[in-house]
Amino acid sequence: MEKPIRNNDIIENYKEMQKTNPKLTFEHGLRAILTLFTLHDYSMFTVMEQEVGTDRAVNLYAKIWGLRSELEWPSLCAAIGKKPEDKFTIDDVANIMVAGFADFGNPMEVVEKTEDRVTLRNYDCPYTTQVIWKLLSPEKAFAFNNKIQLQCNHALFETYLKLARLDDQWTFNFPSQLCLTNQYCEFTFIRKKLSK
Repeated sequence: MEKPIRNNDIIENYKEMQKTNPKLTFEHGLRAILTLFTLHDYSMFTVMEQEVGTDRAVNLYAKIWGLRSELEWPSLCAAIGKKPEDKFTIDDVANIMVAGFADFGNPMEVVEKTEDRVTLRNYDCPYTTQVIWKLLSPEKAFAFNNKIQLQCNHALFETYLKLARLDDQWTFNFPSQLCLTNQYCEFTFIRKKLSK
């Protein structure tokens, strides 16, 4: 190496490293990052569960996902041409979900849209199908997903509603999980019609 590689940018570093290490393809890097994130996420929950018990670990895990949603909100807004301070509709929230999931190879689409209901489906989740299902036995994978999926998805998308200032108008539900059905995850927003 003629000079140390330091670009303060993962992509630029990777491009330079590819010149001497051809295995560092785009595909290799994306898989490596997904795998590392998933292993870290699984390890974090497992250690929390061992240290503080399942119920408390699940609640802490949901708070972590809620905080992550807050941290990524500005970039998610930018992905659909908005700023956090802009006015949002439920369609904007759906578009943010589609854009955010696409970043990580999760194909999501709106499958139902009415005045009072928006439903999205995600047909593959490499976090689960590519990593967790290969890392763990079917029994352990099912048990892990059964503990975390409802809480973390509610934390994630209820935070989106709150940040979009729509949580007083819409509620979130998660009626189908790919990791439990091997079909799809389904995310539903339903308009609140509670009398005040």
